[in-house]
Amino acid sequence: MAELQQNFEGDESFNITSSNMPDDASDDTVAFMQVPQSHVEDQMADNSVNYEGTLADNLGEVADEEDTSGDIVDDIVEDIAGNKKNVFGNNATSYGMYANATPADSTATDSFRVVEPKAKKHRANRSALALMYSLLIFVILLAAAFFALHLYFNNRVAPGVDFGDASITRNLTGYQEDSVSKTVQNAVDHSELVISDDQGNSVDADLSQLGVKIDKNATVKAIMNAKRDNLFTRIMPWVHQTVSLKAVRDDSALDSYLLHKFIREKDRAVPYSAVFDKDSESYKVEDGIPGRTIETMSVREAVKKLIAHPGKTVKVSVTSRRTDAPIKLDAAQKLVDDLNKLLEKKITFNNGDGKDFTVPKEAIASWISIKADTTRRKLSYTIDTDKADYYLSQVLPKELNQQKINQEDAVNKEGKFIFTTLKGSNGVEISYSDSIAKKAVESLRNGNDFKMSVPSKITKFTVEKKLVEMRIVVDKTTQTASVYRNDELVKTFPVCTGKRGADDSASGTFFIYLRYASQDMRGRNGDGSPYFSPGVRWVSYYHGGEGFHTASWNYKGIATGDAANHGSHGCINMYEQDARWIFENCPRGTIVQIVGTTPDGPVRE
Repeated sequence: MAELQQNFEGDESFNITSSNMPDDASDDTVAFMQVPQSHVEDQMADNSVNYEGTLADNLGEVADEEDTSGDIVDDIVEDIAGNKKNVFGNNATSYGMYANATPADSTATDSFRVVEPKAKKHRANRSALALMYSLLIFVILLAAAFFALHLYFNNRVAPGVDFGDASITRNLTGYQEDSVSKTVQNAVDHSELVISDDQGNSVDADLSQLGVKIDKNATVKAIMNAKRDNLFTRIMPWVHQTVSLKAVRDDSALDSYLLHKFIREKDRAVPYSAVFDKDSESYKVEDGIPGRTIETMSVREAVKKLIAHPGKTVKVSVTSRRTDAPIKLDAAQKLVDDLNKLLEKKITFNNGDGKDFTVPKEAIASWISIKADTTRRKLSYTIDTDKADYYLSQVLPKELNQQKINQEDAVNKEGKFIFTTLKGSNGVEISYSDSIAKKAVESLRNGNDFKMSVPSKITKFTVEKKLVEMRIVVDKTTQTASVYRNDELVKTFPVCTGKRGADDSASGTFFIYLRYASQDMRGRNGDGSPYFSPGVRWVSYYHGGEGFHTASWNYKGIATGDAANHGSHGCINMYEQDARWIFENCPRGTIVQIVGTTPDGPVRE
């Protein structure tokens, strides 16, 4: 029950509060709150009127009952009196309550009205909290399931992704990449066309035979990434996305395949086209021939559908007809003109150390594929990046790489520079990648020249100073070769120099720069006829193609010194033992001085 507390501000009034009511009070507990007396009086007047009206109505309704109206009134009055006793009990001071209440004095007296028990509010709050917590848990579980599904399908095929025939699609959901790769390959292997013509011939062909290049890896990637554009619909199996084979069609190859399968070679119609001529390094028109051809449009459409839905066998029919050259001369001539303009473009690469390489026209022509679409009667061409990549990857390292050669400078005994006996060159190693070919091909397609410095690693050469101790003086007048070491004569050998005229040995100061223990020599005689001397021994070159070497075929000329009648093509002919001594004792850098004049006849008996 609520407690009644005395109001110490006056002796004749009390405050009744509900703040002390415990939270666990029962539903039967009555709470009161303090109400101003003026408000109570107004309320009592209203209640009196309402109550009398209600009483009159009740009396009218029971007029025919056995109880008299007086009894009913008495009962009601007794009930009201009893209620007042229960409420106010033994209180010393009187309080106005409804119609029978009378103020005790002139001081306004407070009254009380019933306040709703707190227990009902608390129980409603607990119900609302329980509902809220339930909804929160449901949302958390739903979110957890959502992200768990996304995590599961992160590296798997999402539900609703369609690929290929229905039997393939049914088994695809949840597949990982390896399994998808096998599925794609299986679909490709089971994609086939059965093609028949109007002559009763038939052929079975797969997609590759019909000019289709399939990118298996790209197809697998497309399947794995399907439906990733929307986080919510990705895991919804009723939201579908169809993935087709990632492939490139070549209708020209398809036409050629069907033509060769259904039409005999002697009966085939051949279109005018373009062909590269190696001698002129240009394209020329290739003549067309009338004959029979195949209408291939139905096969093309069937191939498109099979690419979209692989993994099944499709039947299709074609017809043949007689025709003139399927593609006319003017179309071929236009293509020839376009291709020759293309060949004028320069594709040049540099190794970053001063060495260039320009791709020859024949190589560029090897990158070009001519397409003849006999159905649409058109000629076109493509520049194959793969072909360009293969060619450049093989050729550029050979043409642009350089082996490091350290320079050799000849100096005298005082250390003074005389001349460079061996010119140095940096070591160069290029770094090739397929992006180089892609850039070159893209430039060609745009009709532009292309020049590029290929990325490379360059190793600088060093300069080595070599003391020159040996010097050879060849006197054409005496037909001798004298060897000096530090200006001291060491050896003198009989020789036979070049013939007078065009083959005369060049006069001047030179140095030995290249040597071979044995070499096959080729060249031309004065009359233009070729000569070949195999296995020439102990060769020491000092000036272009002129050098010291064994001349076993000219021992008579050496013995007599008759350069006029037995002279060489410019070299210094020697006996084998003498040429060997020069080879072994006169290293690269040895100074060679050619002096004198060639005699008119022999100088020795």
